[in-house]
Amino acid sequence: MSSLQHVNARVRGIRVSPHSRLQRLAAHITHDISLGALNPFKEVIDVSSGDPHRAGLKPITFVRQVLAVCLLPQLLKEITLPLDVRLRARRLLEACDGGSVGSYTDSSGMFHVRQSIAGFITRRDVGVPSYAQNIFISTGCQRALMVVVKLLARGEEDIQTGVLTPMPCPHTLPALLDEAGVTLVPHQLMEARGWAVDLEELHRALKTARGRCDPRAIYISNPGNPTGHVQDWKSIEEVIRFAAAERLLLLVDEVYQDSVYGQGREFISYKRVLFEMDKEYLEKVQLVSFHSLSSAHMGECGLRAGYIELVNIDPEVMHFVETLLCTDISTPVTGQLALDLMVNPPKPGDLSFDTYTQEILLFQATLSQNAQRAQEFLNDLPGMSCQPAMGGIYLYPRLHVPSEIIEQAKVVHCYVSLFFRTPWRRSWLASAPFTFMDTLDKRTEMSSLQEVNPTVRGIRAPTGLQSLAARIREEIKQGVQKPFRQVIDVSSGDPHTAGMAPMSFVRQVMAVCIYPKLLKDQSLPLDVRQRAQQLLGACNGGGVGSYSATSYGIPHVHKSVAEFIMRRDGGVSSNPEDIIISNGSQRCLTLTLHLMASGEGKTRTGVLTPMPCPHTLPALLDDNGLTLVPYQLMEGRGWAVDLDELHRALKAARERCDPRAIYISNPGNPTGHVQDRKTIEEVIRFAATEGLILLADEVYQDSVYGHEKDFISYKRVLFDMGKEYSEAVDLMSFHSLSSAMMGE
Repeated sequence: MSSLQHVNARVRGIRVSPHSRLQRLAAHITHDISLGALNPFKEVIDVSSGDPHRAGLKPITFVRQVLAVCLLPQLLKEITLPLDVRLRARRLLEACDGGSVGSYTDSSGMFHVRQSIAGFITRRDVGVPSYAQNIFISTGCQRALMVVVKLLARGEEDIQTGVLTPMPCPHTLPALLDEAGVTLVPHQLMEARGWAVDLEELHRALKTARGRCDPRAIYISNPGNPTGHVQDWKSIEEVIRFAAAERLLLLVDEVYQDSVYGQGREFISYKRVLFEMDKEYLEKVQLVSFHSLSSAHMGECGLRAGYIELVNIDPEVMHFVETLLCTDISTPVTGQLALDLMVNPPKPGDLSFDTYTQEILLFQATLSQNAQRAQEFLNDLPGMSCQPAMGGIYLYPRLHVPSEIIEQAKVVHCYVSLFFRTPWRRSWLASAPFTFMDTLDKRTEMSSLQEVNPTVRGIRAPTGLQSLAARIREEIKQGVQKPFRQVIDVSSGDPHTAGMAPMSFVRQVMAVCIYPKLLKDQSLPLDVRQRAQQLLGACNGGGVGSYSATSYGIPHVHKSVAEFIMRRDGGVSSNPEDIIISNGSQRCLTLTLHLMASGEGKTRTGVLTPMPCPHTLPALLDDNGLTLVPYQLMEGRGWAVDLDELHRALKAARERCDPRAIYISNPGNPTGHVQDRKTIEEVIRFAATEGLILLADEVYQDSVYGHEKDFISYKRVLFDMGKEYSEAVDLMSFHSLSSAMMGE
């Protein structure tokens, strides 16, 4: 994969939004300034992210206090913290496997949290029932949306699935649809009506799209991102009737439901309206709704957790939602617990209730005032106009650009855009031509398993022992009689579930970062507080609730990881820019596999994979459309890699796929085998000769204890072999917090 031409064509075709380019430019300039570069300004104020904490708004005290106690349970004895904080933390820790936030959870999320979410939805919708089994927790709405869109995609069929998408739309949505191989079907929102949805425009867009794709869903953002429009009951009913008539799945982003401030407007969920319509709609229309910690009041963008609720979706289809989430293993537990606190805040009579209420009221007042001031400011600028926002955290102004500039932009194949935002509100205008094609009258839905993407249907689900164990545990808690008293799950590779305690220093620093008032707690070691201060300084807005400076991690952490690698490898250089941070090594591996996949209509890419291998790996390869090429490890030699077996497997595979990589686990998962330098050299030479990318899973590098065995990284051996190999072999190595010693 040394050339761009070797990258998956679908990935190469993903649109990078102007907003993303702007953020990268801002980060680059900020970095240059920190290094002493001279500019006609002293700082860059990036007002495009929609990140409340980065813009200066404070996190909710109750949330941060509870999370700090969950991270550092010794704070349960801290009497300066309110009693309701400590009681809630105790209940949440009891809901965690092993009583620790460092443990894995069910791929769909902690059942306790899903129950809390179901209760919140039922209260919000005035008694409309919601059930925990219909709720799935993920690492934010983006991940949940990708899962659903993948289910809708047509796989390798000629006609792509289409999703009706409002214009303007969230800036990440076009790229997400591109990545999933789904066609964006644009429908224009009505600016003169405050960016409202227009029924005639929906029909026009759908009719036009049927000549070039198979529309299967409609995406709605309410309150609107980035328009700030809030739909009323009548508008929601119209969209539901349209979806029913055209058999479209409703994808409803309701993340900003807690931030409606327009006069005479209130948030009404699509589910509530659906359940108050006639039975023909109530039992027919399929709905997926989204919510997340990035909501305006919480603003915990950095904790990365959200949820979806599925309505009228076939249970067999829901099974594949869980299967796709399994490839991430599980959502970070701190984020899941924050979701619980978002949907189940302090109640009247709780010690934290008054403080919580004051913080929410202050936030609402700030939001409403900023929205009005920003709109007035924009409308006073020459050549600018802006509709008032009713909710959410964005404004969307129109820039009246002279015709000669528009003509010049067409000549250079550009489009005119404006990025502008008032304090913690983003504004964006993009004007671009859309091409529509002839019609094809075809309707579809996702009411049965046969409507699911065939690639997804073919995914081998990882062994379901952990999910089964979690469900049986929950049944025992609920009083269901079993012929045993407890379930001991020995399959997860989860140190904290098995009873190992987390590292004190790590948890102390994390607790201080979550709740910075602990910086003044003299009972915590000085080095803990100093490290926490340093890490908070590296976070956007000085807090862990903000997005990181780049989509691939915090630059300070990149630098620390690179320095660790150099120490580990005896001085072999490591460039921070070569480090990618993600939600676990599984996600990093998914990214790599996605880059290597051949895309539609070509011989599938193959990956040489050891047998036995990590239990999630076959599903990961299936999900990305790659072929698993098995090579057998040698049990009689302690599960060692055998060179003759590699050659045999590769030769056999070339008759059915295009092998492009070899996956290595060292120390071995699940075998425990540790490779010596000679074996590593043999594998590197094999990869070099056969033109294969090396994917080296080195997660358990900190836990080598065999007699006369030491961990040696593939990178160190590669660089010791000289330029013939170090400049020729592509290597991607993986490490994570799930390592044996950290166990987080």
